[in-house]
Parts: sequence; C-alpha cells; structure tokens
Amino acid sequence: MSYSMKPFLLSATIIFSATAATADQGFYFGGGLSFSRANSDDSFGSESTDTSPAPGLTFGYRFEKGNAFYGPEADIDLFLGSDFEFNNTPCSAGAIGPYYCSRDAVIRLRGIYGQSLSNGLEWFGSGGVGIMIGDGAVAPSGITDKGVNAGFTVGLGLQKSIGRGMLRGEVIYDRLNSSLTKPTEARGFEYEPDYEATTMKISYILSF
Repeated sequence: MSYSMKPFLLSATIIFSATAATADQGFYFGGGLSFSRANSDDSFGSESTDTSPAPGLTFGYRFEKGNAFYGPEADIDLFLGSDFEFNNTPCSAGAIGPYYCSRDAVIRLRGIYGQSLSNGLEWFGSGGVGIMIGDGAVAPSGITDKGVNAGFTVGLGLQKSIGRGMLRGEVIYDRLNSSLTKPTEARGFEYEPDYEATTMKISYILSF
C-alpha cells in the first residue's frame, strides 16, 4: 500500500463482526475520520500530492422501502496541517507551479442508495457534487491565495448497525476540476489548478 490503511481495515473488520441492531428511517448525523491521497495538477504538467487525515461530520435523511434505503446526505472533511508536495518538496518551502498547496475542507452534497444484506449489514453507493476549499501557489516562494474547486463525487461502502447507530466504512472518489474561486497573484493573473482525491472514511452514524 502507498500509505497506511491499517486503522481503516481494522474498522472494516469491526463492521462485519459487531452485534447488529436496527437502522431507523429519519434524520441522522455522525462523525468520523478519513484518510485520503490527493493530487493537484497546475495545467502546465506539474502535479503536487498530499496524503492527510481529516476529521469529518455527516448529516442526512434516510428513507426506507422494502429492503432498500435512500436519501440526501451532506458531509464535510476538515483538514489539519495539509501540505502538498512536489518531488518530496513541501509546497510551503517552494512551488514550481500554480498547483494547490493545501486544503482546508472538502464538502459533499450527494444522494445515497443502498440495500440491506443480513445481520444488520448494508451496502450503499453515493453520488453527487463536491467542493474543495484550499490555497493554491501563486509564486515560487510558496506564496498562496485562496481557491475553491467544484466537481463530482462518487462512493461505495458498507455499514452495520451497532448499538444505537451505524458503523460505516466507505471509499470516496472526488474529481473537482471546475474553479469557482481562482488563486490570483499580485499582478492579477489567475490560475486554475485541478483537484482529485481518493478517500477511505470511517464514521459512526446516529439516528434521531
């Protein structure tokens, strides 16, 4: 593996082995931890990468029909200490292109659809739109400016009823290449770095 996923694999094992309860229709919220690998291309052939953990929050509404469930969901991942690198050089130490140097948050608005399997275990897929807020390089010295990218997000996961809630494990792919706010240098030149990430996320969801 290119980066450590042991905590997530361990949590996935817990999902399969824990005691089942029953999921409820209605509103739900939860918290979790994600671990992702992100790439940012500056359109000139230079690409920066970042591998960072992020705590996150999830809110949604669950509808049920037979053994299927579906509904809208919003989630946010908040990054602490994110620092993209190019050839093992942190962006904060110097950038050779106008790619993203850090990410503050990723927000997703998506639809969820899934089905019950057995013993409280469920599979689900997700799809929708995402927004990434970060800082893009605008000078080789590592000077940055705020940028916001938008695009699509898809995911696939498993969840299992445990106690009063659901333990969820999922893999999410974000491709956010449309610039809503472009990092801009002092002379007014705007850059349009793209953003792509694959994320493993573990959450605990409670109904209310």
